[in-house]
Amino acid sequence: MDLRKQFENLPFKDDFMFGAVMRDPDIAKKFLQVVLASDIPEIEYCELQRTTKLDADSHGVRYDVYVMTDNGRKVYNIEMQTTDRGDLAKRSRYYQAADDIDFLDRGHMYNELPETYIIFVCDFDLFGKDRALYRFENYCVQEDIPLSDKTYKYFLNTGGKTERKELYNLMSYIKNNVPNDKFTEEIQDKVDVVRHDGELFSSYIKRNQNAMQLKAEGRAEGRAEGRAEGRDEGTSAILKKLFDLGNSVKNLASMFEMPEKEVERLLAI
Repeated sequence: MDLRKQFENLPFKDDFMFGAVMRDPDIAKKFLQVVLASDIPEIEYCELQRTTKLDADSHGVRYDVYVMTDNGRKVYNIEMQTTDRGDLAKRSRYYQAADDIDFLDRGHMYNELPETYIIFVCDFDLFGKDRALYRFENYCVQEDIPLSDKTYKYFLNTGGKTERKELYNLMSYIKNNVPNDKFTEEIQDKVDVVRHDGELFSSYIKRNQNAMQLKAEGRAEGRAEGRAEGRDEGTSAILKKLFDLGNSVKNLASMFEMPEKEVERLLAI
């Protein structure tokens, strides 16, 4: 499939499409309201593919969508996940820590830390309880006392069950690409607009060209090394660069013509 045809068929859950649609503050606000089941203040800031890197040697954190409301007192980090790599719970721990350190390093005090929501939209059931939404916050295990540190982690399951009709419709749409209510129709309309946006198509081409160039460099490095270990290390390095640039495991598997499990293995090297 050529890039134009591929771009015109991107679903909402593709990381590129998800970010392109969610840059619309009205859609981002409605999305958060459905997920959190509460009113959301007007969005003051929305950044796509935001990367937080604590220092030159640390592992960067990349969010598909980063939203700020309430004069910076509330922050929402949203990421689409189509593959379970077995590390999502601990990644959520690192993401929260990286966000807090980044905030404090900009000269803020502890009591100024914002209320933070880490939200993973998963195309799988991370906890195996068939729920559409799993919500976590910190409590005292003996007395069920909330720590009140204002940090919340949400893991959504597109195939899960919920009594909340709006949430069920949104998860079903993400999983099946079929709009089923007014809001998902609005999202689909935006998806159709993005699919015919020349500027965004150029961005998509550039991202894929960069990816293909890195892929070629990785193969050349592997050939020059002349042994399986060297090829693995070279491919692994390229995969990690592409993954940090926003490519999903599924996209990388298609790009490198290898099973997703092999991509996951190389990303873990």
